[in-house]
Amino acid sequence: MKTSYRSFWLNKAFSFFGVFPLGIYVVVHFYRNLASLSGVAAFNQRLASTKSLPLIVPLTILLLWVPIAFHGFYGLFAMKKSRPHLLKFPYFGHLKYVLQRLSGIGLLLFIPAHVYKTSIRPILHARPLSFDDMSWAFHDPLALSLYLLGVLGVSYHLSNGLWQFCIGWGITKSEAAMRRIQAGSIFLFMILFVMGCSSILGFYL
Repeated sequence: MKTSYRSFWLNKAFSFFGVFPLGIYVVVHFYRNLASLSGVAAFNQRLASTKSLPLIVPLTILLLWVPIAFHGFYGLFAMKKSRPHLLKFPYFGHLKYVLQRLSGIGLLLFIPAHVYKTSIRPILHARPLSFDDMSWAFHDPLALSLYLLGVLGVSYHLSNGLWQFCIGWGITKSEAAMRRIQAGSIFLFMILFVMGCSSILGFYL
């Protein structure tokens, strides 16, 4: 009984952290990166304003890295317990489930690489990240392909995760409500993907 009770609340926390604060951070991060479309000065100013925020380091650890660590590791643990048989039951819901898990695994590989590129590497080279660094990176075909896949993975994982969150928390109960949330999650996916690709385009051009 204790195990079921603990598992229930861990699942709730897992889905909650995926939407709050991680989902909110993704939307804000994608939006702020659209500054790349406005050119070098606008993006560098955005970086400087972010770094100058009070308590940015402890807040980043508390509101970003702790939730990412919990969501990522618990997600791997949850995958061991539930394995959908896509070939045996080729339903759309099962396909979404598999894509959710695949995108999650991909993000566990992409996020550390992104952090190294944008945070750790500048520290090692004793120079802050700038527009030119990102622009140079996106002219490497491999880096450009990986970032496009990363944007695709983030966009899908968050939008489909929001649909799962609404069902898991009892926000949507009727079939009509589920269809509305499904449509909303598809719309969110398209918006996020366009935002992410637009910011990359700003660096590339």
